[in-house]
Amino acid sequence: MRLILAALAALALAGPAVAATPEEIAAIATVQRFFDAMEAHDGAAVAAVTLPASVYTSIRPVPGGGTKINRILVEDFIKNLKPGLHEAMWSPKVVLRGTLMATVTAPYELKVDGKTVHCGIDVFDLAKVDGQWKIAGAIWTAEADACPELRVAR
Repeated sequence: MRLILAALAALALAGPAVAATPEEIAAIATVQRFFDAMEAHDGAAVAAVTLPASVYTSIRPVPGGGTKINRILVEDFIKNLKPGLHEAMWSPKVVLRGTLMATVTAPYELKVDGKTVHCGIDVFDLAKVDGQWKIAGAIWTAEADACPELRVAR
C-alpha cells in the first residue's frame, strides 16, 4: 500500500499538475498486487492479476556486450516462485487507451532475502477484463550495475 501511495504522489508530481485518474490508479494497483503476490510466494494471487498464458520477458546484459533474453509463461513463473523476493517500483508512468489497454513503466529494485540482486525498468502491459485490469505480459531489464543510476529517479 505504501508503494501505491508513493506511486500516486510521483504521478502527481511528474510533469504538469494532473491528478492521476481512477484508471491509472487501478493499473498501478494491479502491478502492486503482482509484486505483493510474488513477495507472499502466492501463485494463486499472481494468477488472479494475470491473464492465462501471459509471457514475461527478461533482458540482461552479458559480459562483452550483447544481451541475454529469457521468456517464460506465467504458469511456469508461478511454479518457480521462490520465497524471499521483494520488488519495489518507483515513479511509475501509465499510458492508457481508454479502458481497453494500459502500460505501466517504472524503474524497480529486486531484493532476495533483503539483498539487492539487480535493478532495471519494468514494462507491464495490461488489458481490462470484466472490469478489472489484468497483466497481459511484462518485459524488464535486469541490470546488476544499474541501481545507483536508477535510484536517482526516486
